[in-house]
Amino acid sequence: MNIRLCAAASAASALLATAPLAAGAQPTAGSPVAQTSIPISVRSCTVLAYSASSPNQLFYIQTGPPSQSNRTYSDGLKISYVNVSSKVIARVGFRVTYGGKSERVIDAGTISPGVTIDRTFGDDFSGGPYFGPQPSECRVLGVRYKDGTVWRNTATPAP
Repeated sequence: MNIRLCAAASAASALLATAPLAAGAQPTAGSPVAQTSIPISVRSCTVLAYSASSPNQLFYIQTGPPSQSNRTYSDGLKISYVNVSSKVIARVGFRVTYGGKSERVIDAGTISPGVTIDRTFGDDFSGGPYFGPQPSECRVLGVRYKDGTVWRNTATPAP
């Protein structure tokens, strides 16, 4: 009985080891890959601006010397995305590059299938020079589903 069970386990293990992973998917230790296609569709990724001549205050608390008038600064990041998978997501990781600086941005919560999420991240790209609203890169790095499975992006280009 033990010999048959070990042989069956070895055969199943060999079969799984030879099965190819889909493009962009990578297994994570202890967590099976949940699906092969990108589970998040990024609708927009925008760096926000603040002009020192405007009457509104910065989104964040500014430290250091007073800003120069008529100068525009970056003032956070807004990402709009949709969960296009069939499963509830707990965390999404993004890679955003702007003005030569890359940030890993994490959004956590209950992200249901088909729902559009609009998030503003005030600490990312705030207070620096403003080069326009579009970052040079904004892509999904990975997803953790509520059931504990993980999807990681290893090959897809930035949207």
